Amino acid sequence: MKTIEVTIYQFSELTEQAKVRALMNYQSDCEYSWGNEAIESLKDFMNAVGVDMYNYDIDWLAPNRSKVYYDGEPTTDSVNENQFGYIAGIVLAETFNKTKSIELAVSQFLKECADDYEYQLSEEGYAEHCDANDYWFDENGNLI
Repeated sequence: MKTIEVTIYQFSELTEQAKVRALMNYQSDCEYSWGNEAIESLKDFMNAVGVDMYNYDIDWLAPNRSKVYYDGEPTTDSVNENQFGYIAGIVLAETFNKTKSIELAVSQFLKECADDYEYQLSEEGYAEHCDANDYWFDENGNLI
């Protein structure tokens, strides 16, 4: 048996090159952290306005390519903004209450989610994630 001593680093302590490697490794295998909550908020919103959402195809980074399919017309003019715990769900309610349009509400929701995901993938967002989860790296930026 051998004992090898290795110096480990927090993300903020890495060289710029090691930070780039760590961030690229993270981005290559990272899904939207709040995707499930966002979908649940979308489903809850559709129920709240009285329509039946039967399918969706969402690209969290490309809102203009995403589709949400539903049947019916809204049965209400407003929804309670406090019934959605996830911030993008609140955006759904706020936008619908102002515009009375499901399409505009969904469009704004998808934009909000894309902005959130882009931040998650940014160096600043990843640094916060590393600090919050006590991640450590080797000198080359590989997660230990």
